[in-house]
Amino acid sequence: MPAATPDFQISITRKRWSCVLDPTLALSLHGLPLMMRLSLALDVWVARELWHILDNTRFYMERPEILVAGGGQPRSERTRAVMQTLREWERIRLENDPARQHCYWIGDGPLESFLPEGLDAEVVWRYEALSAALDQRLPDTPAPLPAACRDTAALSVCLPAAFVLTHLPGGEPAGAAPVICDLLENSGIGCLQVPADDPWQRQESDLLRQVLVQAGLGKWIWSGLKLAVLHLAAPMASAAEAGRREEIDEMDYRMYETELPVSEAPVDYWRDARGFWYPL
Repeated sequence: MPAATPDFQISITRKRWSCVLDPTLALSLHGLPLMMRLSLALDVWVARELWHILDNTRFYMERPEILVAGGGQPRSERTRAVMQTLREWERIRLENDPARQHCYWIGDGPLESFLPEGLDAEVVWRYEALSAALDQRLPDTPAPLPAACRDTAALSVCLPAAFVLTHLPGGEPAGAAPVICDLLENSGIGCLQVPADDPWQRQESDLLRQVLVQAGLGKWIWSGLKLAVLHLAAPMASAAEAGRREEIDEMDYRMYETELPVSEAPVDYWRDARGFWYPL
């Protein structure tokens, strides 16, 4: 009589992709339904400054023109879209559990952040260093959208293998870059469009389209939503982690009143940074 073979199963878990939602996309008419559907297939990250905007919806409902960026549609239509989106975001935030939505963010500290399981909380400090360094490059303006784009860029660089999901406003000339790229250009970070025949772009975009199809987003594309992908390469960003360790070492020196070593010039984490985007 043959010996019985025990049943066994092999489970292979594929790590979810991570994307940072461009704030101009999040505040568009497509932003909220896109985020709700994307979270079924991706880990979606939202910039901290966007939460600050959503924490003050009444203020921005009275001044929606502050949040309007880019061209394309008439400004009045874009203003109405922002007002409608703010109302929907306010409602959804009260009705949904972010853990179930796979929506994450970095707040004003580790306790105010919502991170996926297994991600080291040190990412908060790396993000703070990158965001502060990029803030030094931005024009001196209190406008919320540049600050939200700053947070988006810092998030995409400090997270492992993340990309920015952005969009191309309707009515713009062919080849026009996303609004976030224009803002980064003002910070000295050039953004180049990846050629359509680039083999890496073709493979990645095919995979991302499959993810979007699985999330049921085809109808939004057919409705006129023009998505784009932005990658930021910042070779000096890895120094942000070392900078955090040096900061802790300096705190130890002060604690024991030991003479501090002569510090070198601060590292520009965004030196030689470049962006690469393509329409999806």
